[in-house]
Amino acid sequence: MSRRPLIAAMVAAFVGAAVCAVGALTDPQAVLRGWLASFAFWIGLPLGAMMLLFAHDLTGGRWGAAAVPALRAMVAFLPPMLLLLVPVLLLLPELYPWARAAEATHLKNRFYLNEPFFYGRTAVYAVVWLGLALAAQLWSGRNRNQLAAPGLILLGLTVTFASFDWFMSIEPDWGSSIYGMMIVGGQLLGALALATLAAVLGGRTDAGQRHDLGSLLTAAILLWFYLSFMQFLIVWQENLPQEITWYVARLSGGWGWVAALGALAQGGLPFAALIWWPVKRSRAGLAAISLLLLAAHLLECWWLILPGLAGGFTWYAPAAALAMGGACMTVLFWRLSTRPATRPVGRLAEEVGHG
Repeated sequence: MSRRPLIAAMVAAFVGAAVCAVGALTDPQAVLRGWLASFAFWIGLPLGAMMLLFAHDLTGGRWGAAAVPALRAMVAFLPPMLLLLVPVLLLLPELYPWARAAEATHLKNRFYLNEPFFYGRTAVYAVVWLGLALAAQLWSGRNRNQLAAPGLILLGLTVTFASFDWFMSIEPDWGSSIYGMMIVGGQLLGALALATLAAVLGGRTDAGQRHDLGSLLTAAILLWFYLSFMQFLIVWQENLPQEITWYVARLSGGWGWVAALGALAQGGLPFAALIWWPVKRSRAGLAAISLLLLAAHLLECWWLILPGLAGGFTWYAPAAALAMGGACMTVLFWRLSTRPATRPVGRLAEEVGHG
């Protein structure tokens, strides 16, 4: 594998971090907003990758021979991404109203939204995820992974509550029981899109595997769209003042156009393309769709978080995304370049043999 992508990723990380460092001196609140919104995108990739690895351990499928190497490499994003959460943890009052004593007095959920309990839950998420990441690296795709089923359950629970804590609680007066599932749906779609992109660009796929990956992308798009639309439909149908404010902020001004673009780029366009089977078998077609899905998912993460924070979008959000993305891609390219092509072992070998 060429060293150019690795060098480009390192340069991107440096440039993005430099812009954020300068911004931290001039407008730290804007940098922190963009940091949290971009963190929502990049932390979802290793978490979604773990879910897909455990799902493959349980169900099998020839798509795993193509996608598992990239999924394992994505899981390696997790430790650095957890470290990148530290600035948010150190500056909670800058982002979360419930962390400001004067604004938190009226909240009915202060028993849950308070700093000691928040830090404790975050520590639990980190310990559980790092343990599952180790299990995924050691056993997924090689032999029968006895932790796959309980791992999926633990991931579902912890990612749901983490999304409530880190993202939904920026507006502590609003809540949705489907929010966590919507976040999980986006993480699965993003991780699958990146794994598909890495597989087809790496030349490790045959036509059958590409068809399977395209079919999985179609299913992931439908899941994401269903969960996102159901939340909107329920809130719209109830039409309660305390509920609709969340969507009013995200459909006002330019954010309404972002919502429409996201629905089209993460739903309508890729779905319409993927139901045409030649696109599923095409390297170029799958690569283009995967890139579109990743860009749309990043846009969605900004749309979910930034309208709920005073000040909204600034160009520090792309800078933070570039810094985190450069770091994650450095890990991905390094992992893929230092693992020479070998014959699949264990379950993957059986699936390649029967593919």
